[in-house]
Amino acid sequence: MPVVHVPAALRSLSGGRERFAVEGETLRQVFAALERECPDLTARIVADGRLRPDIAVAIDGSILEGSGLVTPVRPDAEIYLVPPIGGG
Repeated sequence: MPVVHVPAALRSLSGGRERFAVEGETLRQVFAALERECPDLTARIVADGRLRPDIAVAIDGSILEGSGLVTPVRPDAEIYLVPPIGGG
């Protein structure tokens, strides 16, 4: 099951949780599952059906570029949310 890691800067939106293990074969499915557990956090990541430009997403250590929510996700994927440096 993919694991979404929450950075310290966003933990106030996740109830203090550092990670979520959720189902999904694409980022869209992963974030839909995450939304059921933590809607405030997901709203900070996804807007209008797209990844928000001010949050980067890394899958297994590689920053996602271009393909967005249709990106396939392996069952053992480690997904990291990367807020802007300086928090702004």
